[in-house]
Amino acid sequence: MLSLRISHYFVLSLLFGSTLLQINPEAEASSYVPMESSEMPSTQTDQFKNRLKQLEPPLPIHMDELPFQTNLNKLYPKHTVSLSDIIHKGNQIPFNRMTSKPAYIRPVYEPHWHSTYWGGRWSYVPSRIYYASHRLFPTYDIGLSNWMNFEKEMGFQIDMFQNETALDMYLVVFQTEVTAVYTQENQIVIVGNPKRDGVEVITIKTGDLRPENKKDMLLVQLSTDSGHELDYSLINYVPPDFWLQQKAKHSKGLSQKP
Repeated sequence: MLSLRISHYFVLSLLFGSTLLQINPEAEASSYVPMESSEMPSTQTDQFKNRLKQLEPPLPIHMDELPFQTNLNKLYPKHTVSLSDIIHKGNQIPFNRMTSKPAYIRPVYEPHWHSTYWGGRWSYVPSRIYYASHRLFPTYDIGLSNWMNFEKEMGFQIDMFQNETALDMYLVVFQTEVTAVYTQENQIVIVGNPKRDGVEVITIKTGDLRPENKKDMLLVQLSTDSGHELDYSLINYVPPDFWLQQKAKHSKGLSQKP
């Protein structure tokens, strides 16, 4: 599966190779003459306009959240309880620690966040601020495209292992040593010790979750053992037999072909 993903990325990179802007640092400042936009080739002007669109909103507006956050918050769990109650009264569930890098330092900037990389797909400044301000990121292994976006936005690469009978939820946790995981209704609480540096990747089984309302989002919270929230994220519930359902749909589609 890992080799499949690598080859997938390789093919994509061939199709959408980036064009980097070359800058000569040795050029004398006095020799630089600003060029009027009307004098620039139309292709270059369009290129700069497109890059600008990827970097910032079209107007100087105030933003409290990104559009996808607004949509997720519409399905915020209707009933929640305190972190302390879940830690002391909730169900503790097992987790698998896939990755632990205590000395890892989150990068301030990555090459693929540049506006010339893949058409500026991951260069949007509000998105960069959003991801930099969080340390907890949940996801599922249910699609290569979503997985690639997940990794590129975070700036950290992780392995994935598709389990056909028991779907995993992947949780990337920065600057925290995870010690336990609890759940109650639509809440998942990741308990850990805050650290200055480091990253951990853990997985839990969606079969261990018992959401009260499967149409509402799951509220995933990062907490200290004393019940102080460090971060949170929202993610939809996906049943443990997701891959079996996909396999059945695929088999049914093949059987119906003439």
